[in-house]
Amino acid sequence: MARKTLYELIDSKPDIHVEEVDIVTNPLRAWKDGVRFIPTLKSGNKTLTGIFLSREEIQGFIEEVSL
Repeated sequence: MARKTLYELIDSKPDIHVEEVDIVTNPLRAWKDGVRFIPTLKSGNKTLTGIFLSREEIQGFIEEVSL
């Protein structure tokens, strides 16, 4: 659900690059990146994580890290 919402929100923002890291095939990379929970959105040292991320939370995170 977070993935779909994220891609909908950034569809009109070509300057935003999304990299998906599969924790099953890349557990060490995910751990080193500080991913401890799914879903997790990360940009620099800012992280958004939660069982259910609302559209508003994801949009707020995108706006915060895009400044």
